[in-house]
Amino acid sequence: WGDNTCGQLGDGTTEERHVPIQVKGLRDVVAIAAGWGYSLALKEDGTVWAWGRNIYGQLGDGTTQERHTPVQVKGLRDVVAIATAAGSGHSLVLKEDGTVWAWGENRAGQLGDGTMEERHTPVQVKGLGDVAGIAAGAGHSLALKEDFTIWAWGDNTCGQLGDGTTEERHTPVQVKGLRDVVAIAAGWGHTLALKVDGSVLAWGDNTCGRLGDGTTAERHTPVQVKLN
Repeated sequence: WGDNTCGQLGDGTTEERHVPIQVKGLRDVVAIAAGWGYSLALKEDGTVWAWGRNIYGQLGDGTTQERHTPVQVKGLRDVVAIATAAGSGHSLVLKEDGTVWAWGENRAGQLGDGTMEERHTPVQVKGLGDVAGIAAGAGHSLALKEDFTIWAWGDNTCGQLGDGTTEERHTPVQVKGLRDVVAIAAGWGHTLALKVDGSVLAWGDNTCGRLGDGTTAERHTPVQVKLN
C-alpha cells in the first residue's frame, strides 16, 4: 500500500493504494525489503524477486525497464538475506556460502566490486567471505562477518564507513575498533552496531544528534550511544 508511482506495490498498476493489496504472482516469501521506489522479496527456494523503479538496474533483471509486477533477479540462488534502503538505488544479498552480491546504483562504489560502474545484474562484493549479516544505507553498504567484525564500503562523506577517514571506498574496509557485534543498521549517512553486551555504537553524520552521543559532531569512528 502507499505510493505506487513506479509500480512498487506490484499489483500491475501505478495506482496509489490506501489499503493493502496483494503483490501479484508471489508465494512462499520469507523476507522482504523496500528501496527507493522499488521492492524486493526473497522466496523459500533462495531466489530473489523485484519490482518498481529500475533506472539504475536495481531490479537486477538485466534492464532499466520499470516493472509493475515481480521479475526474478538474474543469476541468484541460495540467498538467505536481502537488504536495501529508502533513498537508495542499490541492493545487497547474502548467500548461503557467506558471499555478498550487489547490483544497481554504484556512483560511490557501494556495490563493492572495485568500480563505480552501474550494474543491472548482481556482482560479487570483492574480498568478503564468512558474512553473517548485511545492511544498506543510502550510498554505503555493510557486512557483519562471522567473527563479529564489521566491514563497509561506498560513500564516506560523513565518515559513515567508520575507518577514520572520509575517503570513498569501492571495496570493503574494516570498521575501526569494533568487535563482538551481533547486529548492524545503516541510515542515510550514519551507521549503527549492536554488541553482545547490549551496548550500541554509531558513527557518521550526526545532524540532529542521530548518533546519540549527546553531540551533533560528525564521527569517523564508532562512538557509544548514551542509553539512559
